[in-house]
Amino acid sequence: MTAAAVLPLALAACSSGPERPAPFDRTVRVGFKTAAPGMSVQDPNGIFQGFEPRLVAKVLGDAGVPYSSVPLSAQTWADALLDGNTNHNGADVVVADISDTAEREQTFDLAGPYLKTPLGALTLAAHPVAVQRQEDLTPLRVCTIAKTTARALIDNEVKPKVSVDALFPDDCLKALNDGTADVFVSDYLVLRGMAVNVKVNGQAPYAMAEGRFGKVQTLVAALPPGHTSACQWLRGRLDAYVKSQAWATELRSNFAFGPDVSDDNLRQDFQPLISASDNLCAK
Repeated sequence: MTAAAVLPLALAACSSGPERPAPFDRTVRVGFKTAAPGMSVQDPNGIFQGFEPRLVAKVLGDAGVPYSSVPLSAQTWADALLDGNTNHNGADVVVADISDTAEREQTFDLAGPYLKTPLGALTLAAHPVAVQRQEDLTPLRVCTIAKTTARALIDNEVKPKVSVDALFPDDCLKALNDGTADVFVSDYLVLRGMAVNVKVNGQAPYAMAEGRFGKVQTLVAALPPGHTSACQWLRGRLDAYVKSQAWATELRSNFAFGPDVSDDNLRQDFQPLISASDNLCAK
């Protein structure tokens, strides 16, 4: 299993305080996606960078919880929480652009949410495609990633001219580059992260279409079933983080929101509400 080194939090882990529920009472294996610029990427040194790794560093680090980082994908994160056999990478908790769905609520303990995002469309900057609303996708060749909310929307509602199926984000970027897809549809923030962070010869090859569409999704941290106490503990810490200035600062930094977008705007568009009525821990 490839994993980044355990963070040097031993001194903090020894600090006094209430006992933490398992698995947060030991070194925690946290799963991140490796190729979602802005959200989470693994650099050449094996270190994860982006909004989600920074969230974990703050939420677990401030609590004195040491952790290691596990590379995962949209195809492997669920297996990693259940038995880890698919790619031999097991995880105790996954923070990897996972949206809350009814099926996942029945399978995992879900803590959060820590972000909300609609869907969006990414196009080539040199050949932009106008997408204002969901219906504009129907005459297009649309690339989506398997086992995602975007794929379900495209298959069940949009039914575009051509549906290009992919396993990884790079597959959809390749489809844009070689002209086999007009747009790449995924979570708006994930695509924005690619548009502002990916550079080729110093230039940004991709651009966001203007429209946002689809049901607004809430992103959650996933734990294996049967960890209700740990889920509640993490949920409380995520709630505090989402309400802090650090949340807005990291969102602005990792997704390149300029001074024309206020913190209030960011919170209105992307901050979820964590209330007693939507507690998904062992729902």
